[in-house]
Order: sequence, then C-alpha cells, then structure tokens
Amino acid sequence: MKTKADVSATVLRAIKILNYLKETPGPQSVSYISKALDISPTIVHRLLATLKMEGFVFQDAQSKQYSLGAVFLEYSNKLLTELPFATIVEPWLIRLRNITGETVGFYIPNGHMRLCVMEYESQQEIRRSVGVGTQHPIHAGATGRAMLAFQPEETQRRMLQGLSLEEWNLLTEKMQATRDHGYAISAGEISTNVSALSAPVFDQQQRVVGALSISGPTFRFDEEMVKKHISTLIQATTEISKSFV
Repeated sequence: MKTKADVSATVLRAIKILNYLKETPGPQSVSYISKALDISPTIVHRLLATLKMEGFVFQDAQSKQYSLGAVFLEYSNKLLTELPFATIVEPWLIRLRNITGETVGFYIPNGHMRLCVMEYESQQEIRRSVGVGTQHPIHAGATGRAMLAFQPEETQRRMLQGLSLEEWNLLTEKMQATRDHGYAISAGEISTNVSALSAPVFDQQQRVVGALSISGPTFRFDEEMVKKHISTLIQATTEISKSFV
C-alpha cells in the first residue's frame, strides 16, 4: 500500500490535468480546468507551463487555451507497435477466435473514441473485419459501452458531452445493464447486420484499460450462441485483468 510519502501530489495533479484534456472535447482554458478539477488557477497555470515546455500540452497563441501536445502521438505509435501487454492478450484472442469462430479484438479507450489495437479475424467465409487502428465513438456499440460503463461518472459526463437528452437516457440504461451483467451486447449499432459481445479488462487499481470483443454477422449471434460464449469471454477478461496485479 502506498503512503502519502510515496506519492507526489504535484505529479498527480499534472496527471489529472492531462486526463481532463484527453477526455474533454476541444481546447481548454486555465479557468475551466481549475474549476473542473478543483485546483487553484495558479497551480494549474504553473503545471501547464511545465507540461508545455516538455511538449505534453499545446497552447494556442491566440486563444491561450490548452490541448494535448503532439508528443502523445509518439507515445501512441510506440504503444501500437510494442503493446507491452500483447503477450498476455494475444493467446486469449486466438483462443476466443478458435472457440467462437468469430472475429475477436482488443480495444483501448482513446478520449471520446475507442481504438482497435489487436485483432484476429474469423476464418469463416462471411465474417466481420475491423482493422487495427480503426476508431469508433466510445458510446456506440458493445465494446465502447463495456469500457464506458465502468468509468467514473465525471469521466462519463466529459466523454458524452454533446449527446442529446434522449441519447443520454438510452445510453444510461444500457450502461447500467452492462454493469449489472459484466458484459455488453449490441446489434447493428456500428455496422448494419453486425453484432458484438464485449467485456472490460481492468488494471490493479480496477481502472478500465480496455475491452475484449467478439463480433460477427448478426444472423450467427442468436441467443444460444451468446449464452454459450459469455463464460469464455468473462474468463478471458478476468485472467487478463489478474495479470496486471
């Protein structure tokens, strides 16, 4: 267990600011960041100045507002090419693909989007293909909900800014069902006639780091098929989550 002496409050505040910029659409001012995170404007300004100097944030010369810096593109490229947890996830993807006969993938949250970072396609003639590097809105589809439903409420609100009240209410119901069951199901939400079954993966602090997804043609995703493979999917996500401890 970490004590206060082991943790840097300054670093934690800087991380909170970076996470806020990641999860909130558009550039942000010092005052908005300060109010949202309950950190004094003076501290926010000082931390942003330091982050800017190191390339972690970008400041628009005219508006003086801040957004994430280009350095994160380098981190993203490294993550996609080296995936430190790939050796843990890959065997389960192969196993799920072979057991279900459908395309399986591993996704990570990426701001308001979800990003496919690993995929093993179905070997059947009619199959679903997503493609590594493909992104979709995090609120759409089973895989997005599997990650979104287990985020803190404040994070959810920031990620879902711009949705209508009707969309928000419908999504809230679906996220509650996802939390109740531990997995999410969708049909035709991203692509017509495509269904998906997905469950989240957590790290040692019980934070969502990604989700496993099984997807394919809706005509093969009947109730019997879904019930048959839920336990295997949950077993995979549970074992992967344990590996982060």
